[in-house]
Amino acid sequence: MSRSIRYIVLSDVHLGAGNSILTQIPPGQTVADTHHASPALLGLADCLRTLVAGSNGAGAPPTLVAAGDLIDLALSPAERALPVFGRFAAALLTQDDPVIADEIVLLPGNHDHLTWDYARERWLEDRLVAAGGRLAGHAGRRIGPMLLGQEPAITSVPLTALARAAAGRAGASVRVLYPDLALPSADGRRLVLITHGHYIDPMCTSMSEFARLFAPHGGLPEDAETLERENWPWIDFFFSSMTRSGKPGALVELIYAALQDERAFDRLIDSVARNVTIDQGRLKGGAERWAIKHVTEALAGKAVAARERGNQAGVLSAGARAALGRYLGALRRRVETDLGALPDRAALILGHTHKPFAELWTGDGWPPGGLGVANTGGWVVDHHEAQPLAGGAVALVSDELDVALVRLYQQLEDPAHWRIDVETPDGAASEFAEGIRKLIDPGSAPWSTFSAAAAGLVAERRRDLETTLDQELRRLGT
Repeated sequence: MSRSIRYIVLSDVHLGAGNSILTQIPPGQTVADTHHASPALLGLADCLRTLVAGSNGAGAPPTLVAAGDLIDLALSPAERALPVFGRFAAALLTQDDPVIADEIVLLPGNHDHLTWDYARERWLEDRLVAAGGRLAGHAGRRIGPMLLGQEPAITSVPLTALARAAAGRAGASVRVLYPDLALPSADGRRLVLITHGHYIDPMCTSMSEFARLFAPHGGLPEDAETLERENWPWIDFFFSSMTRSGKPGALVELIYAALQDERAFDRLIDSVARNVTIDQGRLKGGAERWAIKHVTEALAGKAVAARERGNQAGVLSAGARAALGRYLGALRRRVETDLGALPDRAALILGHTHKPFAELWTGDGWPPGGLGVANTGGWVVDHHEAQPLAGGAVALVSDELDVALVRLYQQLEDPAHWRIDVETPDGAASEFAEGIRKLIDPGSAPWSTFSAAAAGLVAERRRDLETTLDQELRRLGT
């Protein structure tokens, strides 16, 4: 094949989470096995190994770009999520036959945003010591550079140590950039942008929305630095810290799970209303229960509507499209400032929604040919019923910055109806994508092995989710 794979982009793996199919969960349990890899993870590694061998031959392996939510710090404690990352690194960085280069690039999302804070704070500590306690320059910025060659080059100390120990590779490292990565061609005419995409989610811009209550004509921030500065404490709290607060945190996890299921949520609200009014008389208690139930349902309905990945009416809701359009505007301005000019041809790779897709966006000031957008989906099961738009994909970027989206699995009612396929962000024919397509034989190993493992684990996670939810709601007396 004339073009080699230069980057592999993967997002929303949620390592450590009990509903991730790339996390090993022992039979009859709901917490991660930190000593063994998931069959789907091993199958995915074998599939990627086949693509890299067929594309790159004896050449250098590609760089993995983990585009957010690599580890899940909301639904799993760090002591489980981090060792599961070790299993992930071992599968891809094995000493004998590594699939990827030693340096992993992490662009944190909302569920692993703390990795950016920890890495940035460690870098600040080292810089303070080296500078004798005095800092200057870009130390106060909340976001990192767009280019891999720009400073500061910030690494995650714990993830780097785990990658080295688990894979046995002394040179392994995890570089952390946030929130956007730009991959330009040498002549500046082509560009691939990568970001997690969580700022298209209203839950991640809640503090900015809160500020608008007092200045409604101000509008939302139009740059990544301000978005991050206004919302990072909330993101850390809501998507990482809150669920770790003992019994209250466990209840938050239950509420989160119940939000995905209308019947389960009705049971939960009935329980809350009953417990709040337990000491009231029959008449007064009944009226208060009615009010609590209906107000809570209205607020929760708004929250559910805002959670893009739960929307199965389309790959992007109207609100998400508008929010993505705003963020694309912020990206365009950042590209013009940091890189000097817009390219002739550009593509964007993002995740967050857990619904893979590829489509061409036009307008918004991008090149006349439009902006090819590819979403890499996700690897968790959020609902005990089929979610046909949910699934997982990897985006492959060639050394000439062509992009191919490999659609690996979908959460269909009957997984036999899905066939692994390759798409391009702009829908146009591509020599690179066609070469990747020729390396895939869905009916043979490792592809068939991966598909069987993914289908089995999706079904297993659905059953576990339904059972666990029912047990927890019964414990609350519903």
